[in-house]
Amino acid sequence: MRAGDIAPLIGGTFLAMYPMMATPILVGGLVDWAGLSGEQAGWIGTISIGAVALASMLLPRLLHRHPGRALPFLFATMLALGYAGYSFAAGFPAFVALALVTGIGSGGLLAAMAMRIAKTAQPDRVYGIIYATASIVFAALLFALPPLGEAWGIPAEFRLLALVAVAVMPLLARLKADVAPVGVEGGGATRRPWAMIWTVVLVMTIAFPLYGGVYAFSERRAVDIGLGAAAIGGALAAATVMTVVGALLVAWVGTRPGRTLPTMATMAVATLSYGLVLGAATPPLFLAGMLAFGLMQMALNSYFFGLASTLDREGHVAAALQGYSLIPYALGAGLFGSLAGDGNMRLLAWPAVAISVFAALILLPMLIRLDRQGEAAA
Repeated sequence: MRAGDIAPLIGGTFLAMYPMMATPILVGGLVDWAGLSGEQAGWIGTISIGAVALASMLLPRLLHRHPGRALPFLFATMLALGYAGYSFAAGFPAFVALALVTGIGSGGLLAAMAMRIAKTAQPDRVYGIIYATASIVFAALLFALPPLGEAWGIPAEFRLLALVAVAVMPLLARLKADVAPVGVEGGGATRRPWAMIWTVVLVMTIAFPLYGGVYAFSERRAVDIGLGAAAIGGALAAATVMTVVGALLVAWVGTRPGRTLPTMATMAVATLSYGLVLGAATPPLFLAGMLAFGLMQMALNSYFFGLASTLDREGHVAAALQGYSLIPYALGAGLFGSLAGDGNMRLLAWPAVAISVFAALILLPMLIRLDRQGEAAA
């Protein structure tokens, strides 16, 4: 795929990731500057991400009816105005409204990009390139925002996010306008393989709470085994670097060896990371778990959403599943907190490993079938 074709997809997906990647900045800023309680600020983050999920699941049909660039520009504008609005707003209701605006804008962009990525010849590799690039930019952005807020005030952080969004928007002018259905033969739309699609939904429902829960409690586990603040920060930073490595590996490997081997390898690394992060008794084992977790993060997303794109080249499924994936992912933190009521997350290590293996075994026959049919060939 040419750089000129993938650049707007990178820009649009980068903007679509705002509510998820910038949540710590948003929640912390609303507590420290806007005077919201931790509970209120947490709900703002939840509302924003929830709006992303719903919008990305509900908007593909609208995008098919209006396949040009106007809607992606509208969604990006909503996102930019929303983040600028955070720097001026006051009061919980106003922030709720802005969370909805930014979430809908992000979800619309997520759907619009997914529908275009689904039409590419190698969607897994495209996702890998996109996630690697976006992760690098977000790492730099998240590194720069706290010092900016300390020097110029929290509103400056929100305004910088808005300005970056505006600066990226011109890339959307190079989007291919056509997101109309491509699966039409003989006057009728190609039937989607619903059994396979629902298998992916089931596996996401089982596996993604582990993904979200382990990450949510990784900092607590680091404290439990005696790591200091600097070491915890270093572990999280190292994991972030590994997300880029994982995404680049997907961009390089794609599905050239078929879909089964790389997807199962990624899920194996995920399983290992869950066991190590939750069960580690020493800092080296915990760090190894965090490195493995980072390595699989964007790779797991790339292969799952690439698989969704393979099952539906119109992009409806990929768009919907990107939104749906946020629901079990977000539920993971609550489930882990409830299950480990005494605070001992080590008790969840082996159950997490077993559940992850179970999810992989459900997916495995479908991947083998796709490889045999040649549908996953890169």
